[in-house]
Amino acid sequence: MKTSSKPIICCGFTPCVQRILEFPKVEKGIVNRASKVTIGIGGKGANTARMVKQQGGSPILVGFVGGANGTLLRQMLDTEDVGCRHVVVEGETRVCQTLVEAGNPETTELVEEMPPLSHDNWRHMMKLFESLELTGAIVPVSGKLPAGAPVDAYAQICRMVHEQGGRVILDAPGEPLLLALEHKPFMVKINDVELLQTMGGDDLLGACKELIASGAQAVLITRGGRTAFFVDSSRAFEIFPPKIEAVNPVGSGDAVTAGMAVALNNGSDISGALTNGMACGAANALNLVSGMLKLEDVERLSAQVRVAPLG
Repeated sequence: MKTSSKPIICCGFTPCVQRILEFPKVEKGIVNRASKVTIGIGGKGANTARMVKQQGGSPILVGFVGGANGTLLRQMLDTEDVGCRHVVVEGETRVCQTLVEAGNPETTELVEEMPPLSHDNWRHMMKLFESLELTGAIVPVSGKLPAGAPVDAYAQICRMVHEQGGRVILDAPGEPLLLALEHKPFMVKINDVELLQTMGGDDLLGACKELIASGAQAVLITRGGRTAFFVDSSRAFEIFPPKIEAVNPVGSGDAVTAGMAVALNNGSDISGALTNGMACGAANALNLVSGMLKLEDVERLSAQVRVAPLG
């Protein structure tokens, strides 16, 4: 399928500089000396935009940056040829750290919070967003809202995109998600834990139906390396991911979003989009540095994804 040149607008309001520290062993209460440190780009929206680019798409990353860390982040985005439109804020772009232990597939994340936004920061973001071409656009929106952003921030974005005929893929839990539903996001992508925390109870498919009744056009529930579920108003699928030996699963949820966004932007149906998304999620986990896809991995893993009717 031919790759579309239409931009995919990736909203990630809390990007970060990501440091990956490798250790022979990590122990509490003593000095741990890293054998290797890798510095890269992090944050859900930033990772999504990078992996859109790696698939041949044309991303525009929208977010906030500040300070020397923000300058470094923009330089790294430029190096990867990822298009971006940022609002510059006071304070530093956050630094997050991933601790990797030799022979241990589990990683430890040390996550900084972004400094609070001012009212003017968000007003400037909305002015920036109004300047974007949203007609028919695929708009992945992901991540925790920064302090100082209005709780209906994602609702504001969903309204603007929906009014112009675009399609939002919303990856966010809690009240920001619930407030956005009236503006009919094309798809809510959420993991099983966040879904049940947001909706209550223990019935995943029942929670999906509640989201759809409230306005979501479709819901994709991811469950790490286990099968995922897709539900819309007329059908339900179980998606069987490839079986892999994960190196670093951080960013794999963002890879799923990026894979679906590119496939949809290229005219794929939902089954093809789910297949590409799950293959990208697995491909990301094969790399130490999150937010990295090798197209040969994606192609190989796509053949292993199975999308089956549920029930």
